[in-house]
Amino acid sequence: MTDSSFAYMATVKASTKRPSSLSSGPVTNLTNLKCIPRAPVDTVTRQRPDLQTPHMLYETFFQGNPDIKKGDLLVIDSVDYPVKNVEPWPWGTDTRLRVFFEDLRN
Repeated sequence: MTDSSFAYMATVKASTKRPSSLSSGPVTNLTNLKCIPRAPVDTVTRQRPDLQTPHMLYETFFQGNPDIKKGDLLVIDSVDYPVKNVEPWPWGTDTRLRVFFEDLRN
């Protein structure tokens, strides 16, 4: 289900890569995804054991339930971001996918 408020905010184009046992590196998994702009994760959420990292941690939200998993790479503007965790997130009467990812550049 698409609601206009989420569609209005989902302005970022993204794709994902997934590790493959058949190649030397990750391969494209999903393309043409739309998500909301990344936002830094708050301090309380950052303390969760599954999210602790010395790198900057961000989150974004995707429409529906795309096949994004911990260990995938989220690609935004040609930059690969390791996915730390994913979880369903209630959004009004619908559910979105909340994705946590690291920025290894800083």
